[in-house]
Amino acid sequence: MPQPRTDSNQQASDLSQRLNKPLLAYLATAGAAGVSMLAMTQSAEAKVVYTPTDRAITSGSHLDLNNDGTADFVFHGPFAICGTCSYFDVIANKTNKMMSNAEPLASGISVGPAYKFRGGRDEMTDYCTCSGNNGFGGPWLGVQNGYMGFEFNIKGEPHFGWARFSVTDKGAINLTGYAYETIARKPIVTGNTGGDDRVDQQGSSAPPELPTAGLGHLALGAIGKSRQ
Repeated sequence: MPQPRTDSNQQASDLSQRLNKPLLAYLATAGAAGVSMLAMTQSAEAKVVYTPTDRAITSGSHLDLNNDGTADFVFHGPFAICGTCSYFDVIANKTNKMMSNAEPLASGISVGPAYKFRGGRDEMTDYCTCSGNNGFGGPWLGVQNGYMGFEFNIKGEPHFGWARFSVTDKGAINLTGYAYETIARKPIVTGNTGGDDRVDQQGSSAPPELPTAGLGHLALGAIGKSRQ
C-alpha cells in the first residue's frame, strides 16, 4: 500500500504551529483585557463623587449632595427663638440626618454607620443681644474649612457624605465643596475627594475607620452647643 508522504505531514504540522501561536497570543490578550475591564467596572461602581464650589449660604440655600435635583439639606435663619436671640440652622429633609449634631469635624474623620446621626435641625451660628451688648456664637462661628457629616437617602438606601464650610466671626457662611460615596452604607472620610486615600489640601489621608471614643477629640473646637 502507498505510504503517506512525510513532507506533507511536516508541512501540515508547521502550518498548525504557525496558526496556534497568534491564536494563543490573542486569547491571552483578550483574557487580560477582560480582567482589566472587570476591574475598571468595579472601580467605576465604587467611588467618591466630589463637587467643588464656592457659594455663600443664606436662608433658603440648599445642599444637594448627589446633584440629582432634590435638596437633601436646607438652611434657615436667622430666626428668633426668644426675644433677644436668633439662630441659623441646617435642616435635614425627609429621612436624611446630620452627624454629631452637625458640629464641625476635622479633615480625616470617618463618616459612616459607626457614628451617631439624627434628623431634624441643628444650629450653626447664633446672634444674641443682652443688656445692650451684641454677640455672635454657635459651634461654627469662626471655623475655617470645617466639615459636616451627613447620611442621606438614594433610592431607599443610606449613603454618606460631607460638606466643607468656612464661617467668619460675624456668622457669614461659605460652602467650599461637598462629596458623597456611591456605595450604600459605605463610610466616607471627610476631605476625601476621590480614590482610596486622597483627601483635600486641608489634611492628610486617614484610616477608613476611626474609634468612636476619639470622635469628640477630633472634632474642631466649637463655641456653644447645638440645641437638642
